[in-house]
Amino acid sequence: MTAEPPATGRAADEPDLPAISEEEWARFVEESAGPARARAPREPSARARMVTERLRREDEAAARRQGTLRRWRRRGRPAVPRQPEGWRTAPARPQARGQRWSGVVAGLVFVVLLVVVVADPARVLS
Repeated sequence: MTAEPPATGRAADEPDLPAISEEEWARFVEESAGPARARAPREPSARARMVTERLRREDEAAARRQGTLRRWRRRGRPAVPRQPEGWRTAPARPQARGQRWSGVVAGLVFVVLLVVVVADPARVLS
């Protein structure tokens, strides 16, 4: 075996120069890959695939639960897909105690007035 490289038809001291310049090659790559790259579908990231799989499993579980509780719900209504919480959204603010108690008191007063009117409407309306 010899340690000589195969003959290329050039002298040994000539530098290896490409047939086209770097600028021409870059322009060729951009022109040839541009339309194909724009039409090619974009593959989702691993994180997006994991989230999609988790949401699909949760939707299937909700549909199964709805199917087992069909006697309590209307028939034919599809399961509502669960929407994930937004990324970096603040937690939902719980309803203030004052608002809750005022609603309970207002409801209780309304029920008492309704019972009084139904029990003796002549006395209330006169």
